[in-house]
Formats: sequence, C-alpha cells, structure tokens
Amino acid sequence: MLHRPLISVLVSFIGGILFGHIIRDARAFIFPFLVIFTSLLLASIFIPRPFRSFIMGGLFFFTGVLFILNTHHESDLLQWVHEKENIIIEGTVIQPMRIDGDIARVDIMTERVIRDGKSLHLKEKIFATIYNHPQIFSPGDRIRFPAKLRPFRNFNNPGRYNYSLSMSLKGYCCSASVSDGRYIVPMGKGRLGFPWAVVEQCRRPIRQFFTEKLSARNQAVLSALILGERQNISPDLREPFNVTGLGHILAVSGLHIGLIAWLSFGIFKRLFSFSHYWMLKIDIRKAAAVTTCIPVVIYTFLAGFQVSSQRAMIMVLAFLFSIILEREKEMWSTLALASLIILALDPTALFSISFQLSFLAVVGILWLAPPVQSLVPKLFQQDEQKFLYSHLYSYGIGMIVVTFSAVLFLLPVTSFYFHRIPMISIPANLTTVPILGFWVLPLGLLSGILAHIIPSIAYVFLQLTSWGLDGMMAVIQFWARLQWASFWVVTPNMFEIILFYGLLFTIFFFKVRRWAKIGFCFIVIAVLMDISYWTYKTQFNRHLIITYFDVGQGNAALVQFPGNQRMLIDGGGFHVGHFDVGGMVVAPALWYAKINRIDYLVLTHPQSDHMNGLCFIAANFKPKEFWYNGDRVETQTFQNLLKILETKKIKISQPLDLSNGKDISGVHIEIFNPPVNSESITGYYNSRDLNNRSLVLKLSYRGRSALFPGDLEDSGEQKVVENFGDALQSDILLAPHHGSKTSCSNAFLKSVNPDLCVISSGSGNFFGFPHAATIQRLNEFGTQITRIDKVGATRISIDEKGWKIKTFLGKEASQMEKVGGSL
Repeated sequence: MLHRPLISVLVSFIGGILFGHIIRDARAFIFPFLVIFTSLLLASIFIPRPFRSFIMGGLFFFTGVLFILNTHHESDLLQWVHEKENIIIEGTVIQPMRIDGDIARVDIMTERVIRDGKSLHLKEKIFATIYNHPQIFSPGDRIRFPAKLRPFRNFNNPGRYNYSLSMSLKGYCCSASVSDGRYIVPMGKGRLGFPWAVVEQCRRPIRQFFTEKLSARNQAVLSALILGERQNISPDLREPFNVTGLGHILAVSGLHIGLIAWLSFGIFKRLFSFSHYWMLKIDIRKAAAVTTCIPVVIYTFLAGFQVSSQRAMIMVLAFLFSIILEREKEMWSTLALASLIILALDPTALFSISFQLSFLAVVGILWLAPPVQSLVPKLFQQDEQKFLYSHLYSYGIGMIVVTFSAVLFLLPVTSFYFHRIPMISIPANLTTVPILGFWVLPLGLLSGILAHIIPSIAYVFLQLTSWGLDGMMAVIQFWARLQWASFWVVTPNMFEIILFYGLLFTIFFFKVRRWAKIGFCFIVIAVLMDISYWTYKTQFNRHLIITYFDVGQGNAALVQFPGNQRMLIDGGGFHVGHFDVGGMVVAPALWYAKINRIDYLVLTHPQSDHMNGLCFIAANFKPKEFWYNGDRVETQTFQNLLKILETKKIKISQPLDLSNGKDISGVHIEIFNPPVNSESITGYYNSRDLNNRSLVLKLSYRGRSALFPGDLEDSGEQKVVENFGDALQSDILLAPHHGSKTSCSNAFLKSVNPDLCVISSGSGNFFGFPHAATIQRLNEFGTQITRIDKVGATRISIDEKGWKIKTFLGKEASQMEKVGGSL
C-alpha cells in the first residue's frame, strides 16, 4: 500500500465514518475531535517523514468522523410525527407519482407547515402516501394538503432490513399519510431549485414522449434505463430481472454509465483517427477521453442526477481523467480516488446498498479478473484470417470473466441483502448486456435527446429501441423461466462474510505465501465449526421455541419443535398495496435463523393480516401440510394460495382432520375452534363471522402451554369457553384480535388464566389496537403484557426447567427475561 497511498487514505477515512456513525448521537464529541484533528494537522508539518504516514492516517480518520457527524441533523417535522390530528403541508412534488390502484405515493419537498393557525417555513423531504381518489401531479407542481406525519418504522425482527436508515440515507425525514386525494389543493408551479428545475424541464417532454409512443411495459423499462424513474416497474415486471441476477439493470448505475462511456470513447477515438491532422496534432486517446465526458454528463443529467448515478459518474470520470493524466494503469488508485470523492461529498453513501455493490463489484473485477483470465486458453493468436472470431472470442471470454469475478466477489453481500443466488447470472449477463449496451441505451438516449429537436426522427430511433427492448425482455424471460434459474439462501452473518473473503484472500496467495497456507487451514476449521454450530442449532433443537414476529398490523408466529420440525402460524399481510410481508419480513427472519424449510403452515382464518404473507412461504419453504379452518373467501390472495398448495402438492388439513389433536416431537397440539360440525364460510363474508371461526390451537410441552386464538371476538370466545372451559388454561396467550376491546373477555381470560399475554399489533395502527379496555382487563388478571409494537419480535423458549422470554429490537437482544413464570 506504500506505493498506493490513496488506498491507505481511503481505509482511514472509511474507518472514521464508521466510528462516527456509531457515536452519531454524541454530538458533544465534535469539539474534542476538532481539537484532535487540528493537532494532527499541525503535527504532520513538524513530525519526521517516517512517522508522517501514521499521522496522515489519523488525520483522515478524524476527517471521516467529523464529516459523518456533520451530516446528522434533527428534522423540525419530527415534532409532529406522533400527533393524531392532521397538519397542513405545502410543498413541491419532486418525482413522478407511483400509482397502485387507489393508492399513490409521491416525494414532496415541503415549503410551509401550518399547525394551530401558526405557519412555519420548512424545507424537508417527505414521502407521502395518498389513499383514495389520487390526483395526478408532476414534478414541479406545488400542492397543499392535510396529512398525518409518521416516522419511518422497521419491522423489528432478527435480521431485519433497516428501512428507517435506508429512507434517511435517501434524504427523507418522515412519511405523510393523506386520507383522501380530493383534499389536495393544486397551487400552481413550485420551486425545484437548481439544477433540478433544469433537469425536469429536459426530462418532462422525454417522459411524455415515451408514455405516448411505447407500450406500458416498454415505457416502464425505458424510463428506468434512460430517466432513472422506476415508479412504473411493477413487482411482476421486476421479478424476471431479480431471478436472473439482472436487477442492477433497472437502476441507472455504473453499468449504464460505463457502457455509455465505453461506447462513446470507442466512437470518438475512431472519429479522431479518420483525420491525419488530428492524429499528428493530439493524443487521440486523451481527446476521446475528454469528449467522452460530455455524453457521460448528459446521460447522468437525463437520468435525474440521482445519487446512485452521480456516484457512477464520478467513478467513470475519475477513470477518464486517469487516461488524460496517463495513469490508467493505476486502477486501484483511481478507484480509491473516486470513492474518496463520493464519500467526501456524502459520507452516508458508505451505508447505501448501491455504493457497496458498485464499489465491491469493481474491487472483485480488478482483483479476481486477471488471475481468472490467465486460466483461460488463448486461441486465434496469430491467425489473421480468423480476426473476427478472435475478437468475438476475446469479447465473450472477457464478459464471462468480468461477470464471474463480480458475481463471486459480491456473493456474500448479495446473499446478505437479497437472500438469492442466480445460477444463470453469467449467461444472462452475456446475452443481455450487449443488447442493452449496443442497442437499447444508445438508441433510447438518442431518441430522448432528439425528442426536443426532431420528433419524427426521434420516433424512428424510439421504434428501434422498442424492438431492442422486446428482444432483451424475451432473452431475460427465457432465462427466468428455467426452473433452476435461482434459489433462495439463508442469510450469512458478519462472521461468515469475513470467513468468505478470508478464504478468497488465502487462496489468492496460497502458492506464493506460507502464511496463506496456514491462514487457509485456520479458516477451513472455522468454516467447519460454523457449519457444525448451525447444524446442531437447527437440526437438534432440545426446546420448544415460539417466536412471535413483528409484522405490523397482523399475526405471524414461528414454532420450532424439539428436533428439526417447524410450524408457521399465520403470515401477516396488508390488505392494500403490493408489499409482500411473507417475502420481505417473515422469510428474512427465517433465513437469518438459518431456516429454509417450514413443515406445517397454519392459517387461523382467511383475512389479509393473517393470510397474505403465507403465499411466499408456501411457494418457497417446502411445507408438508397446510392447516386452516375450512373457510373459503373470494379474494385473489386466497385463490393464489390454494393454487400454490395444489401445485406443490401440499396436504391440506381442516378441523375434522385435526379433531383428535396431533403430536409433533413431544409437543401435543389441540384444536378448540371452529367446531368440527359447523358450516364453513364460502364466498363473501362478514369479517366478524370469520374472526369467530378462527382456528384456535393450544400447544403443550413439559407442563407448559401456549394458546393461539386467532381473531376470536367476545361471542366466539364465549362458545369456546362453553365447549372447553378449563382445558383452555395456558401459560402464554397471543391476544385475540390484536388486543381489540371486543376480545379478551373476562370469562375467556378466567379460563385461559395466562401468565403472559403477547399482543401483536402495528404501531399507530388505524384501529387503535391494543385498546385500553383490553390492557386494563389483562392488568386486573395480573397478566404480564408484551407488546410487539414496543419491543419487537418476542422469542419464548420452553424446556423442562420452565420458559424464558427474549424480545428483539433489531440486533439488540431484550432486556427482559422471565424464567419459570417469574420475572
């Protein structure tokens, strides 16, 4: 690293950013850090040269600390996020709206907030959701509307995705909820500011041109590729890209800007070579590099000058300037310089997935591609008659090597974030990227630019682009339809990610360094120990473990029986929108625990907040049996679930099949509701009727028990008490109907007599669950209450000694334990 000081500087700077992020709430440290920074700066002047590198490392470390601390600012809007009343907001729309049926989502830059007759001027970015009758607004439109403000909230489960941090990194301060789009008042044109106003002025006619001339699918994809607008990319359209490992194509990033730069550089270099004058007068490679900067900046500009495209532009420009300065062989230093510039402009970029993937992909290519390339046989070396074949061979091999190097190096990171390994990523990239780079991107960009000038010619280019898009999508869908195209994987933890990179590092130096051989042996031993630990924990479990997941306003509970069998009781879900609780919340929590199989799926009753998340689990976690109460409803999700059960040949059990109970690994399961002789509900239904027909399960093990009553309400509770009485007695109760005042009746609580009641409801939910009356009744019975919306997912372990509870708030384990029934 001594001959590449920029790498040492980058490492020190990143270390400072990480340290500053850890202590970000301790702003009192800023002054002491300034003093240390100034001292190091002075010391670097007077200290002898051999020690100066250590001083410079410390200097950049504290620079990183100060930079990241300076980015943390409290939002003035946060003072109203827990208010129950609406506040009036005036602001400017800054991105195209995303419309999904009767729901619209839009980014707004606030200008004025009105509360209790007082007006406050605030410039904050908010994420607004409009329910019912959304109106269509464009970027630059100024609007006024009443809204409730809410903080961004995570689903607090082990292995959660930090949604709150992600939105903060994107510049949002909070979310806003508008109950009806008819309350929104247009107020003319707003102020986007420079350069965004100019950007929007150029992008608006292109957006309109694409919308008018292209099919809905091609318009959505081309808008993402050229304008960086992914609002119209539906989950169904996105899925083939994710399956094939081509999800990065839909976000304007290093690939797109790199392709434009590579193509432009080749064209400009060839144009300059046509002139003998210019070939003698200038270095055409440097001239091509300078002129290539123009289309790179134009493309970034048209793509909305978004953060991810800005980072990619900086990396590409850094490489172009390395050509101008005749330092293009110093790729590592160029990467370090580009990363330093990006992080200096925005230190929080270090925590964004896009920066991590882009940076690590380039590292993987620079590090692994040369040795991998050296293993490839060289053909057509001196055969001029096979010049074309030689170039095609070199191009194909180069694409394979680059893709393989990037995919391999990113493997643990993509597994950590996306839980998926695309098996056909290399052939998919090999067949798709050329169409994208040589056809779709350049022609789409030309059509967009010419739409301002010569619309008729622009339409010709757009039609050609559309044909290219059709071909590209056909290729992607071909690969995505393969049964083995991708598979889901458990989530690697940080220790396992370090082991992976340590293994790569020692293999790289295995033949030339003795320490690499020793390190390789130690890492292999650590890998075997890690595999042994998780095998024992997941296959030879000695306890009954129940984990109540945080799924917002809904229910989902994982039951891990002694041994290796597992049951999921309900899967959570939302009744509106495309957010898949099963795939985005429940499954990541399972993968984090190294669970990739669920033996029994249980649906207490077919309502969205219990059912919608089960579709993903049924499709991807290989269940053997599906239990439900027998009720059938005419919702699309329920029909999809039945179709998955039929396709996967999963056994379906109803109350009559389970009337004698079931024993699983020493755990006895009893079904108390609905009565086996009752008539099932089919078709349209009254929600109260469905609630009272909830499947009620009791799990008993080693003298301890847990009751799952679904959404029983008072009348349903009364029937269950009449039929089973004291048999309902359980140590642990999942509050029926999320703690509604119409549930947890005195008679029911008297029969169950729980020591602990777990309440699963969404924070700040529309229904006001849990109701105060329910909390009061539980307190009167002396029942300990655990609210998942307050403490996160709750894990209860039961063995011969009693039971123990832990709650999870992200990575922080609970501060609450209860053993054998006593706190």
